[in-house]
Formats: sequence, C-alpha cells, structure tokens
Amino acid sequence: MPRRRNPSGADDSRRNFLKASGAGAVALSLAGCSGNGDTNDEKTSDDGGDKNTTTEAPSTNSLSPDDIEPGGTLRYGMAEAPDSPNIMLAGSVYSAVALAPVYNYGVSQDPVTFEVKPSVFTDWTIKNTGKDKPDVYFNARKDGLEWNDGEKFKMEDILYSFQFQLDNEPGQYSVWNDYEKIEEAKNDWDFHLKLSRQVGTWDADVLGAPPIIPKHKWEGVDYKNYDPTTENEEGPVGTGPGKLVQWNPDTSMQVKFRRDYIENTYALNKLDWIKEHDTLIHGGPFLDGVNFKVYGGTSPLTQAFLNGKVDTHYGSLQTSKIAKVKKADDKGLVKGYDSGFSYYGFNCRRAPLDDVALRQAMSFMYDDVFWVQTLKGGYVIKGDYAQSPGYKGVRPETVYDGELLTDPRTNAFDFRGKKGKLPDVAGVRKFLTSGSVIDGSKGSYVGKDFPGTFSGVNASQSKAKYNYTFGSVKSKNLKNAKVEVDKEIRVDGKTIPEMMDGDAINLFIDPPNEQPQEAKAIEQWKENMQRVGIPVKTEPVAFNTMTGRVYETEEFDVYPMGWGGTSPYGTSLHSFFHSDNAGEDTEKFAYNSTGYGVSGGSSDKLLSDAYSETDPEKRSKKYAKAMEKIYLDMPYMLRDYEKYRWPVNSKKFDGFVENIVDPGYANWDYEYSSIYLKENLKK
Repeated sequence: MPRRRNPSGADDSRRNFLKASGAGAVALSLAGCSGNGDTNDEKTSDDGGDKNTTTEAPSTNSLSPDDIEPGGTLRYGMAEAPDSPNIMLAGSVYSAVALAPVYNYGVSQDPVTFEVKPSVFTDWTIKNTGKDKPDVYFNARKDGLEWNDGEKFKMEDILYSFQFQLDNEPGQYSVWNDYEKIEEAKNDWDFHLKLSRQVGTWDADVLGAPPIIPKHKWEGVDYKNYDPTTENEEGPVGTGPGKLVQWNPDTSMQVKFRRDYIENTYALNKLDWIKEHDTLIHGGPFLDGVNFKVYGGTSPLTQAFLNGKVDTHYGSLQTSKIAKVKKADDKGLVKGYDSGFSYYGFNCRRAPLDDVALRQAMSFMYDDVFWVQTLKGGYVIKGDYAQSPGYKGVRPETVYDGELLTDPRTNAFDFRGKKGKLPDVAGVRKFLTSGSVIDGSKGSYVGKDFPGTFSGVNASQSKAKYNYTFGSVKSKNLKNAKVEVDKEIRVDGKTIPEMMDGDAINLFIDPPNEQPQEAKAIEQWKENMQRVGIPVKTEPVAFNTMTGRVYETEEFDVYPMGWGGTSPYGTSLHSFFHSDNAGEDTEKFAYNSTGYGVSGGSSDKLLSDAYSETDPEKRSKKYAKAMEKIYLDMPYMLRDYEKYRWPVNSKKFDGFVENIVDPGYANWDYEYSSIYLKENLKK
C-alpha cells in the first residue's frame, strides 16, 4: 500500500496522500492528499447509501497460487495527473498508486487488524523505553529481494535508506524528526536505531516509514532534481514486484510486474502471516501489469469506466451511477471504508480567520443535509472528527462508549437552518456579537443543545477573539451578492475587506466542470455566509496548483481538500495539526497547512503527549482528547467520509479484497497482489 512519509503524524505503513476534495487525494507520506471526492452529479434514490455501517466483515479467500494462471493487464483510470515519479517528492495518490508496486518498506500493516507485520524487516524490539531517547533494534531478511535493475540487494541499502532521511530531511516525510542515528548493531541484532524522542507507534511510524531505496542509484544525486524515469532505462529502481516502465503524467503510466522475480525470488509474497490470512491470497501479483490512464476530470473518468475503457479507477464511483452499475452484468462495486476524509481548511495565520468563534460561525452556514443527501445521495457520511470511522478505535465515541457518528457530541456544528434551507441569520449574528464560542462545556448554541465533550477538554478560546458588530452594507462583494444582504459584519470596527488586503474571504473551489457538486455546495455556503453579512468569494483552482498554494506557499484563506491513507492509531493528527509540521518557509511541503498551533488555537501539548505514549489504551484516550479539542477549534471543517464503492470490471477480473479500508489506494498493495483474470482460474 502506498506508505506514509510523514510518520511524525501519519499512518504506520503508508504515506498520507492528499486527495482532491472532490475525487482524489494529496499525499502525506503518512497519508496522501486527494481531491474532495466530488463524485456525484445528481441525487440518487439508491437506498444503499443510507446506512452508516462501518462493520461489515472483510471478504474471505480459499485460493492458493496453484489455482491461478498468471496473466492479464488491469486498466486503471485517474481523474487527475500524477505529480512526480520521484518517491521523495511525489505528493498525490495519483503518483502513489503507480509507485506502490516499485518499493518495499521495513514493515507492513495487516489490512484487517491493522497490526504491524514483517516485510523487509523480520523482527524488532525496543529497549530503554524509560529514557527520553529509546533504542530500537531490528533484523532484516538477507535473501528474497533484488533491485529491479538486476543489482544485488545489500544490508548497506537499508542503512542508506534511513541515513538518507537524516541527511536530506525531505519535506514529504517527517520520520527524520523521530530518530537521530542508524547503524549496524553491536549485539545479536542486525541494526540499531536511536530514537530522538519517545514515539508511541515506533514500529509502524519509524520502521515502516522510509522507502527502501538503492544506494547505488541515489548516492550523490540532488534528490530534488532527480527524475528516475529519465535516469533509468526502466524507471525507478526498487525491490518491489513492479516496474514503472512508462511515465507520461498528462496521459498515462504503466507498471509491469516482474514475473520471474515474483515466482522464483520475491520473499514478501510468501510470508507466513499472508499465507495464514483469511482474507489475502499469497504468491501474487498474478497480473502482467497495470496501465494507468489520466482523464482530467471525474465525469470523463466515470464515463470511461461505464463505456468499458478502464477496468477500475481511483476512488469511489460517482454516486449517481451506482444504481446503474449494480444492474450491469459486467461491472461490480467493491465495498470499503474511507482511509481519510474530505474537509475545508482555514488559514489560521490570517485575521480574522485566526478566531475560533468566526470559524465556528462559518461552519454553521454549511448545509450538511444538502451535501450528504441531496448532492451525494447518502453515499458519504457527514464529517465531524479528523479521523475516519473506518479507523474508529481512537475516535472519542469508541474510547468513551458513545454512539459512533450519531452521538450529539459529534453534531455541535450542524447546519443552523430556519425555514427549510435558509440559514438562521439572526441566530448566527447573535452568536458572533455575544462573543460566544462552543468551548466544550454544556450549553445551547444557535438553537442547538451541546452536552459537553466526552473527555472534558475545552477549546483554545472561551470567548471570541474580536468584537463583532453588524452595520450597513459597505463591501462591493455583498452589494453585488445574488442573495439579499441587509447588514455587514464588522470586526473590531473594520469590515473584513479592510482587514484582509481590501478583499473578501477567498474560498478556493475545484474547477466546477470537474467537481460540479462541490461547486454547488460551496456556492450555497458562500451565499449563506453572505446572508449573515460575511463577504466571501470563490476562486476555481486546479488540484495540483491548489496543493502548491496550500501546502507550500500558504497563499489561501479557505480551501477544499482531502486526506487518504491516514493512520488507524491517530498519529496523522500530529502531522496535520501540530505546529512542528506547519512549515517555516514558502517552498517546502508542510502537512499542517492551516498553521494551527502557530496561530488560531493549539493542541500541541495534547498531541505531543499522545504521540509519545507507548501504552495503546492510554494513547487512544489521549488522541481522542486531542481530536475533540481540534474539532472545537476547527482548523478543519470536516465535510465527509466516503462510503467506498470501488468500481471494477467484475466480468473479467476477480480476487478483489472487500470491506477493507480504501481498497483502491490505502490498501492498493493487497488489491493488485490478489486480482486475477477470471479465465485464468484453474478448474
């Protein structure tokens, strides 16, 4: 599965990739960024989207490699272009799915239990856990791995891979924050790694983070300008089962699987834990390869699948097409759970967006029912905490015995409506002028009762940072609004444009022709805020451009985005929201795009405490508490979690692993290793 690169707050064995707020993902080396997943273009009456279940059992498998004849090529579609073939620079899921078969990592993660399992490393331990800087020891397999350029795999490559992180501190990763030395061990172990701080999930987040790279290819190169597709005859060099042999990012990519290597040398597809697994097939991949095709938008991508031009695509199917695919004899839907979430991020560095009270008031104006039911047909779950319910073990409801997703503590920021879809303008204005904040205590806020937090934690503010008043309409943005606006907000006596370089709050949107439903939801949100008297405008920005302006140069007010491949243990929160990851320049990728922790509130102390906790039960409780505070402070307004319906050519292919988290990305390693041609199943 694509690994996370930023274990200072990421998934143990994947990187976090950004996903476009509508359909894709950005990559976090701990998780990956993607578009917001706007995959619907009309309301659907399919009642399959009405169930908030996250508990269906994973599929079971009874096949062995002897039952399957290798062969076949899977055609995989994408809505967005990949950003880089360089594993140290790639930041989107669209690159990650192509690079995943090329590289291996120290440890893997069981896709069902989330346990850390052997991979390149066979066993590991930690010593001196009572000290500030514990010692990690691990062994690596000596046989069964080979670089895809024919060079022999050596133990020095492992040393080099970990030393590379320390020497270069690549921005897409942050594991280099967690250890300070790697060396050959002077005892019975192969290697010794000295942690630089207490890391509760050290096995997943340190041993599983750096990709194992070849010293003979990376030594002496400027990694920031290194293009492995031009420097090597058959693309990036790794020990994985695949080669990225074609890289045309605007149109296509191709991965070919190393058949002789897979069948005669490769050790990682024959591990005991995989052989004994009830869900996984060992011995793969069984395909000859995967051809990736870029379509430049969700609608053309969906049409390509419906027309049989691709066998699957990244992300969940457009919800308006689910009923049609269910009726088709040659197509199927693999159920799964979101490995991340879609959200709107606020720039907490910019006044007045640095005020928790204003961010909360803005969230009241977002119509969740319009988004979830009308536009998405019930195939998404309304967002609350920055933790997917697919990884519910550390969510506050689980830790404190509440009702998952429906407990009233998770609904503090529901849409404040009046007379149908119209917002409660008077109620929100009163919330602002009274200096109110939903600070975690029990109370009634804009007509909705809040019972108080599970953990007892409070927001960073108990009252508004600024004095809010309302007066005559002065701003051009509100005078030209399509809705009726009778008053305009003042912040310490100034209009918002007077505070923000003469302009309204700028809300990025994905190009409406690519994400039409997101555009409708954001347009309604904008108009609702204008009704209150808050000047807001929208700006269409392409996905790859948006990621640069958000995660590198921090040139934004509010933006839509998503994360995929986040951590089941809660550690992704550290990457997204700790000030250590906010970035100190405008060139390096920073996972904490909002600047939360630097300004606009902070959960640094809670996150650091949770990150260093080694006891799983105590760690879950600490992350749940941090999660609640972040929820109240609202650097992110969580939009939704997807109910995955991964579209596949079920007439031609089988072996898909169902009811696991994010089958098309976060657990893509297990999918491409299990898929086979139906006609190649031996009788």
